[in-house]
Amino acid sequence: MTRLLAVVGLLTFLAFAVAARGQVTCRPNIFGGQDCEGPGERSSSRPNIFGGFDTEGPGGTRSTSQPNIFDGEDIRTRDGTIQSQPNIFGGETYRLPDGGRVESVPNIFGGRDYRYPGGRTVTCSPNIFGGQDCR
Repeated sequence: MTRLLAVVGLLTFLAFAVAARGQVTCRPNIFGGQDCEGPGERSSSRPNIFGGFDTEGPGGTRSTSQPNIFDGEDIRTRDGTIQSQPNIFGGETYRLPDGGRVESVPNIFGGRDYRYPGGRTVTCSPNIFGGQDCR
């Protein structure tokens, strides 16, 4: 379940182009997914029948995910498919539709650090709502 919520979190970061400049806060919702808020933006997710999540992001953007054969997730977005698989650091490697990669690794705060192409890093940690805060 933690990995699935990490995937939903990644989708939120990708949907919020301003995530590097602000903070994104997520909390569980009554549907079994997460509601996330960032600077002027919102997203919401819920489980789907494929074992993944359906997510609606800013401006009505939608994505859906399902498990893949690499023990990760395939996330279909309007821009293409994001494919994840476990990495040797205890996190996930996300292959983006444009060929770029995002690496996640556990951090000392009990969350994950996401390293984006170009060197940007987003640090996430658990919050009191059972979700995560990311900066």
